[in-house]
Amino acid sequence: MQRVPGAHPLPSPPLKGEGASDLLGRGVSSPMPPSPPRLAIVTGAGSGLGREFCRQLARAGGWHLVAVDVELADAEQTIAEVRQLGAAGEAVAMDVTDAAGWTALRERLQRDCPRLDLLVNNAGVCMSAEVGDGDLAEWRRVIEVNYLGLLAGCHVMTPWLKASATASTGASTRNSRLATRNSPAIINIASITAYLPAPAMGAYASSKAAVVALTEAMYAELRPHGVHVTVVAPGFFRTRLLERGTFTLRRHRAQAEYLTRTAKIDAASVARAALAASAHGRLYAITGRRARWLWRIKRLAPRILFRVIARRYQRIIIRGDVDGVG
Repeated sequence: MQRVPGAHPLPSPPLKGEGASDLLGRGVSSPMPPSPPRLAIVTGAGSGLGREFCRQLARAGGWHLVAVDVELADAEQTIAEVRQLGAAGEAVAMDVTDAAGWTALRERLQRDCPRLDLLVNNAGVCMSAEVGDGDLAEWRRVIEVNYLGLLAGCHVMTPWLKASATASTGASTRNSRLATRNSPAIINIASITAYLPAPAMGAYASSKAAVVALTEAMYAELRPHGVHVTVVAPGFFRTRLLERGTFTLRRHRAQAEYLTRTAKIDAASVARAALAASAHGRLYAITGRRARWLWRIKRLAPRILFRVIARRYQRIIIRGDVDGVG
């Protein structure tokens, strides 16, 4: 694997006291040997949010990026962009639900890399159908990719992340902020629908709610080991997810396309917020002003909120309003 000089683990400003002048007690910089690149694995990296994670890490410098996608050509395009930005990387074709594939990937990477620094579980599929409608196999597929695929990645890679965290143990006694930035991390991509399940989005919302619950459990499990876990819950943003999604009704697709088209956030802002939350050791990252407001309203007045949603959903079904929800 190609070695490139390391820089910051996640995009964030340098911390006071990190320079050689502070360490040596004098104001003259001392040359430091180049460190190996940090290793990041990003799933669903062939487009959209996954590709944006790779771009931002490449711009930050000091990363070797493993772009995982079910479509090899898409992952290779991402790596081509990464290399144009001056970073190293490789494309991997893999179905995230394949536990054996995860194990093989870990074993291969461990032969060349001393540690794993970041796992971004981003791969996902979308489906819209009411309960009792559509093919039950499609419901299973959403659960398998969005939740069980993410679980497989966490299950296989967590022991390596724990082992990697031992290298950061010494820093924790000197500077907790520095230790957080240098600690191995997991970023799991959920959705605001995990907290606010929309009508006809039961399969997708329940899969993302499972991601939130798993991440919350992992946060407590891994914190003592020095591994930081963050769950990201974005609102609607412009992505290719809907292009590959399954919709049982045309009106459902039209509504989702409307919300995506009028979104105020994009993949770049979601990735940026996720990386910042991870760098600061935060568990939750709810991205988008509208998503944060809906999350707060649900906590304060859930019955009122869902009555409003039900009335607006009725407008979509009966009148065909594509801007009725939200």
